[in-house]
Amino acid sequence: MNVDEIISRAKPEMRQMLGSVYLYNSQFIKTAKERELLLKVLNAMSIADRRFFVTGNSYAYGDIALFIGEGQTISQPSTVARMLMLAELKEGDDALEIGTGSGWNASLIAFLAHPGSATSTERIHFLLKNANKNIAALKKNLKKHKERFSKMKLIAKDIFSDIKSWKEKYDKIIFTAGISGKAAEKDVLDISRKLLKKNGVLVCPYTAGPMLIVKKGKDDEIKAERTREEYVFVPLIKEVE
Repeated sequence: MNVDEIISRAKPEMRQMLGSVYLYNSQFIKTAKERELLLKVLNAMSIADRRFFVTGNSYAYGDIALFIGEGQTISQPSTVARMLMLAELKEGDDALEIGTGSGWNASLIAFLAHPGSATSTERIHFLLKNANKNIAALKKNLKKHKERFSKMKLIAKDIFSDIKSWKEKYDKIIFTAGISGKAAEKDVLDISRKLLKKNGVLVCPYTAGPMLIVKKGKDDEIKAERTREEYVFVPLIKEVE
């Protein structure tokens, strides 16, 4: 599987978006493993069709962020791919997403992690309801690959208030809204300590700035680093509505 094969198999209207995603993210590739992951992300995007998650929007295949209601957005595809690559998602991972939004990113995570699991939390019930509808529409229109989404679960929870009662641990955790300030950073690091498995990776953006990447080692120690490039995200809100 190479980039030309993936793009040529995709719907014509989707090809420009996939090409843009590849062009942006290829600049970060340093290893064959990273290149393979980028190709897997592109393939996932060609199957988990973005148009089902921005219904009625003529810019569904644009490499841009789009509003989905309640002040929230579906992120730019190139940025989504960057986050998935930073998380080093692989088959068999148990992944947690903070902020379901449209459900598109959760679907991509589920596709990439299969036969592992993808759990996604959303604080806004309106968005959670729409995300379930979007995912149902995607599955209905898939002729194959449905099993890739069989271990995806969307739940209404606030990870911060429910952290003490949370029993599961995850290989990968991805935040889809931004944080700001030292207190928010501390909260994210606490989540890394409590919910990441050994050798796990957490990716969290700032509202304006780099991505925060937290890795937990075999000895349960965590190490935080940041990307050189910067992004803009809607702020993370710690309440279920």
